[in-house]
Amino acid sequence: MRMLLAYSIGLGNDEVYYRMYAQSMQWNYFDHPPMVGWLIRLSTFNLQIDEVFFVRLGAIVCSAIATWLIYVCGKHLKDEQTGFLAALIYNSTIYGSIIAGTFVLPDSPQMVCWLACLYSLLRFNKTDQINAYNKRNLLFFGFFAGLGMLCKIHTAFLWFGLFGYLLFYARNWFKQPVLYISGCITLLFFWPVIQWNIDHHFITYTFHSKRVDVASGGFSLLSFSRFMLGQLIYTSPILFPAFIKASYHAIQSKLDIQPSQTKLLLWCSLPLLILATLISVFKEVLPHWTGPAYSGIILLTAVYFSQKYSHISLKIPKVILGAATLLITIIFVGIGIINNYPGTMGDKNERTLGKGDFTLDMYGWEKLRTQFSEISKADAKTKFKAAHIISNNWFPAAHLDYYVAMPLHLDLIALGPIDKIHQYEWLNTHRKPLKIGENAYTIVLSDQHSDPKITYGALFEQIYLSHTITIRRNNKACRKAYVYRLIHFKGKPYSAEVIR
Repeated sequence: MRMLLAYSIGLGNDEVYYRMYAQSMQWNYFDHPPMVGWLIRLSTFNLQIDEVFFVRLGAIVCSAIATWLIYVCGKHLKDEQTGFLAALIYNSTIYGSIIAGTFVLPDSPQMVCWLACLYSLLRFNKTDQINAYNKRNLLFFGFFAGLGMLCKIHTAFLWFGLFGYLLFYARNWFKQPVLYISGCITLLFFWPVIQWNIDHHFITYTFHSKRVDVASGGFSLLSFSRFMLGQLIYTSPILFPAFIKASYHAIQSKLDIQPSQTKLLLWCSLPLLILATLISVFKEVLPHWTGPAYSGIILLTAVYFSQKYSHISLKIPKVILGAATLLITIIFVGIGIINNYPGTMGDKNERTLGKGDFTLDMYGWEKLRTQFSEISKADAKTKFKAAHIISNNWFPAAHLDYYVAMPLHLDLIALGPIDKIHQYEWLNTHRKPLKIGENAYTIVLSDQHSDPKITYGALFEQIYLSHTITIRRNNKACRKAYVYRLIHFKGKPYSAEVIR
């Protein structure tokens, strides 16, 4: 079903932007470490099969590996039934099955590394002895944590969880050199990312720190409510109460697994969940940021269900079947809505048609390309010739790049301040530059409407609307694309003062 979903709908804003990571390999990108770009490069066979399904294929493969890893974690904790339930629960959550399991995001490879870390820690923590077996698993943890840090910085919370556990329950490990060697292994993997940020004035962390700076915002009930609703939806509204109940039983030491393993899983889960919740009281927090932290909770929930239903023949609790049924329903209903909803669920005003309709992120781009291709071919026969498409924001720049510019052999250049164009600050350097006197197109979408005369007025001698493309869904207009001709580039700098 994940393969069907991956094939049936277009790439979302983030996905198509991460596809641009793979266009130019780096040790770090503006927003994230490099692993998601590497994964796309691998799954598309070095971009030789650059289709939507293959862009997402790496995420689906990672999900399969993550499913096996969470199974072996559950089996190690208790028994095969616990591992089986853990795998079912993980695949019944929207985060595990769709967000990180179908959509290609940094979370996709991170979940493989995160669960490999948990498995290493559970093996390390099986006994309280300091022996070669436990030391070896601690080194494996450092290795997988390093790989995880190359996926997403959130993986550092696993080191925080380990240190918290050791500080309270196993201080004798702080005397062991292997602990620090393991840390050095993680740091060694992550060092290229650090060096890239040193070379670029820590621009990644300067940008992201603004997103979680609670001092810059006051109390916000709205952001907190959105975050909590996101947690409920992404984990599954059917499973979420079970997660709370299992966590309570774990804290009360009522689960029939080793107390040390329970404490370790809580330390690897709760810090990230608590911190994200606290930040959400003041700032907007994306709900999928906490996704990996639920891995430990899922394992504890699997133990809880295995323990609760051990006396009866029920193999799969009804709550898990209900969550799986809900997920399957969401997948098929989602495919139907994205591809067949009549018109738009967003703004119906002609000028801002489709605004607020998130399903349009994954629909209609091929139709836009087909109609724009006819326009550019007709223009090529006249005096107006242009080899560039201009955008001033990373979205919809990445969509226009992947679906329109690249297939038509045009160069997309993103002009504007780096906090707007993000990775395009570097991608621009690999594109044919826009020279003085040259023409260009810009495509303004109705759901993200702006006035190009204000945006680019200082850069071109003349700007005027050339064509209006109407994109239809199920025979009803869902979005408009306004194609503007930008006449004679003046060669002024691409600065925040010029690009608005």
